[in-house]
Order: sequence, then C-alpha cells, then structure tokens
Amino acid sequence: MLGRSTISAIEAAVIDPPKGTRVILLSAEQPDFSAGYDLREAAGGDAESLIAHESNFAALRHSGVPVIAMLHGNVIGGGLELALGADVRIASPEMKMSIPANRLGLVYSLPGVRLLVAELGESMTRSMLLAGKVLDANEAKSAGLIAEVVELSELHNYALKLAETMASWSPEATAGNRRVLDVAVGRVDDDAAALRRASFRPGGRLEGSISRFAVERVTRRDKVRQAVRDLAHRQWIPSRPRRINPALSHEEVGVPVP
Repeated sequence: MLGRSTISAIEAAVIDPPKGTRVILLSAEQPDFSAGYDLREAAGGDAESLIAHESNFAALRHSGVPVIAMLHGNVIGGGLELALGADVRIASPEMKMSIPANRLGLVYSLPGVRLLVAELGESMTRSMLLAGKVLDANEAKSAGLIAEVVELSELHNYALKLAETMASWSPEATAGNRRVLDVAVGRVDDDAAALRRASFRPGGRLEGSISRFAVERVTRRDKVRQAVRDLAHRQWIPSRPRRINPALSHEEVGVPVP
C-alpha cells in the first residue's frame, strides 16, 4: 500500500540516488505491484494530501535517469500513477490495471487526470475512470502502456538484463533523450536543441562512437576484400600436382576447384 512514508522514500531515492546510478528499477513483493493508496492511513490523517495528490511521484516523472517498472498482480489507483511515472513498463501475464475512483467517491486532481489522459488516451481514461474498466496485460500492451509481457518467473531477470543494457549506454545521451521526450510531450519546458548540441561536444561518447564505427568499417572492408582475393586464389589452385605428359607432349594443368 502507498502511504506517505512509502511515497516519500521513493521520491527521496529518485532525487538523490546513489552515486553512479544509471537506471532505476521499481519492483514490489508479490502478489501485487501496488493495491493503491493506504486508505487506513488516509482515514487517520489528511486524506486529501495523500490520495491522488498532484505532487505524488513528481520526482519520479522528472528523474534524471530512466525508470523501469516491473508490474505484476494488481496495479490499482495510486499504484497505476506510480507505474505511469516509469519510462519502460514490463508486466507479467496476470497483471491488471484499474482506477476505482468512482467506487471510492474520489475526484482526481486536474494534473492527475492530465497524466492519465497523456498516458492512456482520453477514451481509455474515460472507460477506466468513469466505467471502471480493468485492463489486463495484453490490453495494456496493445494500448502502449506495457513494453513487454514476460512470464512472472522471468520478470525479474528480464528487467535486470534490460537495466544492465540501458546502463551500458552513454548517461549523457540517456538523460538528454529522456529530457527531450519530456519536452515533446509537454511535461517540462527546456531547450531541446541545446540538449542535442551537447551530445556533439568534443571528447564525448558520440565522437568516440563515430570514430570507432569509421575504423571498424574500414577494417570490415579490408577483411572482405582479402576474403574475395583468397577465394579467387583458391578457385584456381590445381586439383593435383602439375606434371608433363610425355605421351601427349603438353603440360596438363589443374582444373578449378568446385
């Protein structure tokens, strides 16, 4: 359940991650990724500041590093808001998404609804928010909310391998592309052109990649040329030792190798 302490812990980890962090992986113990906000905590305190508040998970949505969410079981209400803060979402086949706002008597905040519309689309948001539609994993993937559906037993390993791959890439490019994406969808206001120009700086990862590609291409070209020369040479090697046939008084030469 998502109480204030859990939300604060998530946001603190995102705002000040351990040095060298390249990817953030969101996971939860089974059976559910998140059953939503902690209503018991809300009943004993300020419910308005906890449930579907516009500030919840803002730090996650503006993270400087990419975020992967491993989804399984129920992903309900606040759990769905948390999942939507991730860049890449991977789910097990039994995962289900829902927003029981009307059943609870809750009116979502405007920023919260905008987030849902941006991620789900207006039609799907209306179906889930007003009609209580529950999305299964395949429907969520078809709607573009899930990148991959992976068996529950393989979900953790799959996410770790993906995180390791993403972490091996240029952190400057990853952070820059994430920021440009946020600009493109209207999440932040930033100079996207400046972010792109920064990737071309001398001594950067891109310069090194271009140089390596040029060297590797020349090397591959030389290897291909040598292979063609070797093949042409082998095609005309005599199939047996050269010899003179006295009876025919001419030189019998080798024939092409098949």
